[in-house]
Amino acid sequence: MTLERFIDLLDAYGADLDLWPQAEQAAATALLAALPEAREAQRRAASADALLFNAALPMIEPSDALRQRVLAQVAMLPAASPTANWRGQVLEALALLFPSGRSLPQFAALALAVAIGISAGFANIGFADAQESDLVSVQIASATPLLTED
Repeated sequence: MTLERFIDLLDAYGADLDLWPQAEQAAATALLAALPEAREAQRRAASADALLFNAALPMIEPSDALRQRVLAQVAMLPAASPTANWRGQVLEALALLFPSGRSLPQFAALALAVAIGISAGFANIGFADAQESDLVSVQIASATPLLTED
C-alpha cells in the first residue's frame, strides 16, 4: 500500500482501521508500522473524526412538557385528504400560493417578469450575433496579409 492510497482510505473511512474494508486493514497496519508520515496522517484524521463525530457532546432529551406541546400542535393540524382530480389539486396549490384569494396582482407580476425575461433574451440574441460577426471580421482582417503595390 502506498501512502497516497492510505490517505485516500483515511479520507473515505476515517482513522479507525476497524471501519476499513477487511482487505485493506492488514496493509494499512503494516504501513503504519513502517512510515511515520502514515502515523501523522492517521493522527490528523483522528482529530478530524473527533470534531465531526464528537460522542462527548451530551444528548439533550426534550422535556415532557415540550413533547406534549408538540404532539398537541400536530393533533390540531387538519387531516390531509388527497384530492382525486387534477382540477382540485390545482385549486389547492393556488390556495396555498395565494392564501388571501387575490391572485390577479401576483399573476400580473409573474407575467411582467416573464415578459421582461423573454424580451431581454431576444435583445441579447441580436447583440451576440453582432459581436460574433465583428470578431470574425477582425480575425479575417488580421489573417489577411497587407496588399501593397510594388
